[in-house]
Amino acid sequence: MSEDKSASQFLLDYRSALEYLKSSEKELLSERVIDVLVKRDSLQGVLSDPSKLKASELREIESLDRSLKAQKDVILRTPNLAELRSLIKPPESNWWWYFSSRWDNWDWLWNGLTIAALTVSLSLVVNTSSRILSGGANSENTLYVVGQSVLTLMAGGGALTQVGQKSYEKILIQLHIPKEFWQETSCGLSWLLMLSLLVINAALPSWAHKVNRNGLENFDNKRIESAKADFERAIAMRPNYGEAYYNLGWLYEELNDLDKAKAQYEVAVQSDPQRFDSAITYVKALNNLGRLYILKKEYGTAVHLLRKGFDRFNDLGLQDRDGKNMSKEQRDVYYSLYKNLGWARLMQESYDVAAEKLKRAIKIDPDRSSAHCLLAQVVDAKFPQEPTKALDLWRTCIAVVTPSDLAKPEEDEWSALANKRIEKILSGKEVKKE
Repeated sequence: MSEDKSASQFLLDYRSALEYLKSSEKELLSERVIDVLVKRDSLQGVLSDPSKLKASELREIESLDRSLKAQKDVILRTPNLAELRSLIKPPESNWWWYFSSRWDNWDWLWNGLTIAALTVSLSLVVNTSSRILSGGANSENTLYVVGQSVLTLMAGGGALTQVGQKSYEKILIQLHIPKEFWQETSCGLSWLLMLSLLVINAALPSWAHKVNRNGLENFDNKRIESAKADFERAIAMRPNYGEAYYNLGWLYEELNDLDKAKAQYEVAVQSDPQRFDSAITYVKALNNLGRLYILKKEYGTAVHLLRKGFDRFNDLGLQDRDGKNMSKEQRDVYYSLYKNLGWARLMQESYDVAAEKLKRAIKIDPDRSSAHCLLAQVVDAKFPQEPTKALDLWRTCIAVVTPSDLAKPEEDEWSALANKRIEKILSGKEVKKE
């Protein structure tokens, strides 16, 4: 076969393959695409020496190439084209192997959006993980943190590392996703991951409710360290969660770590009252903090906090002179507010006001000893020359005392003081002075 005939045959093969491609049924398209690309490769070998072709043949090749370019969309939809290209490794000058979709012109945008989404996702993982793991790790929160971290690393590896990209491409090929949509797919998945992490991050305040309840259950069952970790974790998940601050303060108070208790109560009372699970808890925080200020001998601050507690109590529509229509929890808080305010006024030597507040507390709950003990001290201080005037109050202080009344150090001291006062009065060591 002559050189001219050989060149003509290559051209004929290319022309025939292209015609077959145009007329092929759908199920034969992929085979026809591969055939025409290979035939165009063979013809390219002849084009390396144009003298082997006639001018008319060169014009025909140019015309056939325009027809081939018109089949770009068909070629791009050919399955496994990327694998075949990697097997043959045609030079980039063989443009028919490297058609680009119109979507490829926007790859820079999709890649930029992918990186942006992954950057936000990584920051969300760090933020969420630190909040969830605050107070210590357990099986539940560790599993969650590991899960979200793995997903983010997988997405980041697929977009940013060479090994990850190759693995990612294999998955896309197996899913039969066209190459021109790979960047769009990667971007979509990255943004889906970011949005999922945003939703989870936004849900942390709701999760904090569950963690706070776990803390209360642990505290009731004497698992103090677990309770402390739960309250701290709830605060980390929801930084303005007044209920958890109160519970942590209460835990420290039960441990007699009054400085730490005071710090937590301070944050609790500065929170929005709406940030508490129960409206009465805000009043409890004011009352407990007021008590701690009395112990620190800062009576003016204590009175201010206790008055604020009364105002909030009234705002809730819970005011009831005798506390008869209240729940036990509400009545206990109402009693404590009056008792602590009477105590503060006693320490300020405002005896009449102290007596009035303490009598209100006794009317709300006559079976608790602290208000009786304090009222006895008021009477003793107001009538120092008439020691027997407080005798019945001291006796009542002792008569109604219960183990729970002695839980706080000052109430234990008042009970001991009552015994001493009764003994002195009855022994005649303290008599009315003329």
